[in-house]
Amino acid sequence: MNRLFVLVLMLLVQNCLADDGYGNLTIRVNGLLHDRGKVIANLFRDGDNVMKIETAYLHVQGKINGQQAQPVFQNLKYGKYAVTIFHDENDNGTLDHNLLRMPAEPLGFSNGFQMGMLNGLPSFEKLQFIFGPRTDRIAITIK
Repeated sequence: MNRLFVLVLMLLVQNCLADDGYGNLTIRVNGLLHDRGKVIANLFRDGDNVMKIETAYLHVQGKINGQQAQPVFQNLKYGKYAVTIFHDENDNGTLDHNLLRMPAEPLGFSNGFQMGMLNGLPSFEKLQFIFGPRTDRIAITIK
């Protein structure tokens, strides 16, 4: 009985310590139509406004090769996050908009979110996911 108690206690402590760990979060970007430009991924924390890219907690860029890109957020604390990503086709470092202020470059969101009439606008709650040792890769499709 004591061995079982010690084993359970060790597993609980290990899980608690793992939650305080750090790792690399890799974003697999799907839907790229060409290799021009780069992808820019924006990471948000709970409470952040995902509609304001400039206020993101972190930004990373990824090179496109063979219509594939995998930007990586390195040494990131495990926790709850949201990601937006866009294909910076003209390589100017910003998400361009058309005359109606709608995004003019392909854009994607974590948690499978897609903008539309039924889904409304993106929010942290709609995009959130848990990053941890077993969930260190996510896929985002841009459109």
